[in-house]
Formats: sequence, structure tokens, C-alpha cells
Amino acid sequence: MILGISIAIVLVILIYLYIENTWIKTQHISIKIPFMESSMKGTKIVQLTDLHFPKQGAPVSRLIKKVKDETPDMILLTGDVIQGDKTFPAAQVAEFCKALVEIAPTFAVTGNHDIANEKLEKWKETLSSAGVKVLLDEAVWFPINHSGLVVMGLAEKEDFEAAPKPILKNVELSSEWEGEVRILLAHHPEFLEEYLMDLTHVPDLIFAGHAHGGQFRLPLIGGLFAPGQGTFPKYTAGVYYDPEMPGKRMIVSRGIGNSTFPFRLNNRPEIIVTELK
Repeated sequence: MILGISIAIVLVILIYLYIENTWIKTQHISIKIPFMESSMKGTKIVQLTDLHFPKQGAPVSRLIKKVKDETPDMILLTGDVIQGDKTFPAAQVAEFCKALVEIAPTFAVTGNHDIANEKLEKWKETLSSAGVKVLLDEAVWFPINHSGLVVMGLAEKEDFEAAPKPILKNVELSSEWEGEVRILLAHHPEFLEEYLMDLTHVPDLIFAGHAHGGQFRLPLIGGLFAPGQGTFPKYTAGVYYDPEMPGKRMIVSRGIGNSTFPFRLNNRPEIIVTELK
């Protein structure tokens, strides 16, 4: 009797953890940018982060369908497409990226796992060949409805503390983009204040990941641990701003996959769909 109950409890826990780690949530967020051209209102941006192929957990076909159902104007990959300590899954990543590009123009930056173990060149080649625009300390103009926005991408660094400051100084911006909406793809949320440091490069909206939602989330408390932030991290999921610049927002996604720690708790993988207002 006791053995049977114990087995049943274990099975329930295992089923719960499986569902919790593979059931993708689509999170919708609206962001108002007051000076944005009216023709751009309603622009939809899908963010995917921390897939950690081949440890993405959630079925890829389901993920692609969810993205397609949102009919986005653009798709952002904000780092850790792959798991750094695994063999590079080139075919899987290429197939996934091609599917995204068929849905909408797709942009990507590196995360810490993408540059691990000398994988960067293979990562760049695979994504670029699939049609993804890779932005490593670069910026491009993305036209939308007779207007557009500036898409900035911050490259992952081996040591951000030792990197030249301001952190966005190497992202070259055209003088023609003065006064235009800027979005930034940056893997690390913990550097929010540094992203806003250089007034000539300040983004209006930042998309980040890396924190995995704090791995375990508790009611009223939030995430318990995030790389780069430690215990009870400040930036794990949702919309944030710096009090010094409240009009500039950062969106942090909980991501899709798992890395060193093999499962999440009360922290479903998510797709973020941001609509500009």
C-alpha cells in the first residue's frame, strides 16, 4: 500500500515536471513608445531566447507553430541558441532557423553558450546560412510600414567586466537614424544600467534573456537564482526600467530550454510577443 502510494506520488511529480518544462506559454506585452510613427503602431515582435539546443525541452514543431500563429513582423533570438558543452547540433539549428525566417525576418545575438568551446564561427555560419541576420556589436535599419526602427545587437563577451565602456560604444549608428526608435538585443539583463550609460546609443527597448526566469519561481518572491545575478536575482522575467530613465524598458524572457540545471519549477518556458503602441 505504502509502496503504491509512493510510486503514485513520484509519477505525479515526474508528470508535473515534464509538463512544466515543455508546455510553452505565450506571453503578450504592450509597450508604448510616444514618439514612434503612427504607421508602426501594432508592430509585433516575437522574442525567443535560451533554447540551448539540443536541450530545448519543448517540441520544436510546437514552438514554430506558436510563433507562426502570432504573425510577427520580426523575430529576435537573444542568445544561447545552443548548449555550449554539447556537440553543435548544426542540422537541427539550421532547420529551426530556416523555419523562423520563413515566418518573419529574424535577428540574433550571441549568448555565453554560443561562444563556448570555440563554437562561435560554426554558430555564425549556421545561422547566417539559414537567413538569420546576426548582429555582433552591429546595428541595422529595419523598415516597417513606410517607417522603421534601428535594431542593435550586442555581442557576447568573454568578460563583460573587462570589456571597454560604455558597453555599446562599438555598435556603430548611422547619423541618418537620429531620433528613430531603437531596440537592442542583449543576452544579459543584469547590465541594464550599462546599456543606458551612453546617451548617444541609448535603446528605447531592450530584449534580454539569460536568467531562465530564476529557474525556480516562488509566489510573491520570484526567481531563486540566475547566472550573473546569484540568489534572489533582480531581473528574471517581465518588463523592467531604470528609475533614471523610466521611458526606456527592458523585457526579460524566461526562455525555452534548460542549461546546467536540468529542470524548472513554476517557471514554464515562454515565447514573448511584444506589440508596439
